[in-house]
Amino acid sequence: MHHLLHQAGPPTPPVAPAARHAFYAMVKGVTTPFELWPRDMVIALGYHAPATPVRHPMTSTTRTTTAALRGYVRRVRRTCRLPPPVHGDVWLRLLFHMLPVNCRFAYLQVERPDAICCTYGCVQVETQRHAFHECATISPVWTFHQDAWSRFGVSFSWLAISDLDRFSVNANGDRLKDALKTLWTLLTAATLHLIWTQHNLVQYEDAGAMPPRAWTELSFLGWMASVRRWLR
Repeated sequence: MHHLLHQAGPPTPPVAPAARHAFYAMVKGVTTPFELWPRDMVIALGYHAPATPVRHPMTSTTRTTTAALRGYVRRVRRTCRLPPPVHGDVWLRLLFHMLPVNCRFAYLQVERPDAICCTYGCVQVETQRHAFHECATISPVWTFHQDAWSRFGVSFSWLAISDLDRFSVNANGDRLKDALKTLWTLLTAATLHLIWTQHNLVQYEDAGAMPPRAWTELSFLGWMASVRRWLR
């Protein structure tokens, strides 16, 4: 018993020495690990350059002041709350120039010279305007709706879509302008969402382009679903 009480405990496992940090730099000619860098060197790494003043994406010839832009952004947000959130979000991002169309990927041209070109295979640079309105694959759906709404003078031009203050009607639609604007908003938002969804399927999932008839039918069905939601 006495022997057992004085028996040494189990051996302590060896502890590995603390690993040194993987980042090294030259400090006064000496290779130094990160944990020993001087304070001013660490501060320099965290430096952020002053923000460069940029033009607001919704600035126009009629909106140049902060007050005018603030009022317009409020109108934009109010309009984009009418359609379903997923539809309104695409339109809002479009107006803020936030959508990653291919012209934003110029840095990929070193490996892929066509990185900035249209998803649907045309040789045009894919800007927002091209991707959502001018591409030969896309433009027929806007022409289809434009013809249907022409009696009221409602436009589906890029100018009208990208500047919500441009919405207008002719004498036939003047009495119903508010209702027409609501219906136009729901249709435009549904179509923009359809365009962006299909763009991403073709771009990232190797889907084929839809036939023209499918574009018109799906945009119309999306609009009707949006109207039913709005009526509820």
